[in-house]
Amino acid sequence: MKSPLRPNIRFNTLSELKKIIKPKSKISSLYLHDGEIELSLANLDFMVLSHTNKECIFEFWSDALQGPQELADWIQHYLSFIDEHQLAYLQNDWFKNRNKTIRNVLFYILHNSSDAGYSSCGNIDKKKVSPLLISKLRRFKINNFFPFYDRCEDPLDCLDSVGDVDYVLMPIGKYSFNFFEKGKSKGPEMYTFNHKNIHERIKHLNKKCILLYKNHPALFKLYNGFNIKMFDKYGRATSNKEACEDLIITNF
Repeated sequence: MKSPLRPNIRFNTLSELKKIIKPKSKISSLYLHDGEIELSLANLDFMVLSHTNKECIFEFWSDALQGPQELADWIQHYLSFIDEHQLAYLQNDWFKNRNKTIRNVLFYILHNSSDAGYSSCGNIDKKKVSPLLISKLRRFKINNFFPFYDRCEDPLDCLDSVGDVDYVLMPIGKYSFNFFEKGKSKGPEMYTFNHKNIHERIKHLNKKCILLYKNHPALFKLYNGFNIKMFDKYGRATSNKEACEDLIITNF
């Protein structure tokens, strides 16, 4: 079963992850958002415990798992009368709605209609939330996927409590220098990554860790001494940094 949310960042690394991760393994993933890589692994019979410190993300996945048909009905109803101008306006405060179901409806519609792949920003195209996409949510059902809400300011603070798992997965995505992030307005569903802190925690963590990044030259220096595998846009292993699209970085 594929994710009912459009991926905001695609990783073409699933075939390699199947080789790296031992069969029947238990995986603890951090930074849950669109769920694409987590659900792909769950479909392969890995047990995936997906953690987020974003309450709105946890609420959506809980509802999607417990009552996908009802949630799809609400989404279809809302789409019948709301227009793109109203949706663009709601990007600023959709998460403040007191009704949890409405929050989940708006999270879904805004996420899937935004060209940025986030509920709180991007240009809105309502047509992206097609009947076919909603039917995917209506039929949503999956085993081995368990979302968790961690009440911590930084997801890294929850690393010590991930429990007895075989691997820790972090689908991070794009690398950016942290001083560029200061002062930027971010929605409640958006993560802030301190790559230096991530490196330090992984370096000293006594667990097998897998980091997924989009290619960036700074990562080869930051993770010097780690195992770094490069993949092109088709998911093929490559030794050419110019052709590299995705990185898998491991501490084992």
